[in-house]
Amino acid sequence: MDNRSPDEIAEEWIRAWSGTEQPAIGVGIGASRLDWELPREEPQLCLESIITVLEHIQGSSSKLLAVLAAGPLEDLLAKNGSVVVDQVEVLARRSPEFRHLLNGVWDSGIHPEVLSKLAKYRNQRW
Repeated sequence: MDNRSPDEIAEEWIRAWSGTEQPAIGVGIGASRLDWELPREEPQLCLESIITVLEHIQGSSSKLLAVLAAGPLEDLLAKNGSVVVDQVEVLARRSPEFRHLLNGVWDSGIHPEVLSKLAKYRNQRW
């Protein structure tokens, strides 16, 4: 269990992905737990951390936004989508920034029920 706050996790992730070299990702390796463990093991903390990262990177590098969508958010939806889908739906409904992020997620590996529930928010794919 990760006892750090979403702010601490977000700062760690932003630092890791702001460099010139892509960090290693995988079981037990990587510059940030947000890239592997949290989407699989701690869905609530993962979602809170993703929201915090999004708040910090708004208006900045599209690279960070793309990595956040195709990495932690996509992994979270693929591994624990049924756990967080209701919260993700509320976020997508209320936040244009989160809805934009959600549109950067690829469908592969995400349960069809989760995709169906979020489909109305994913009509501007990028």
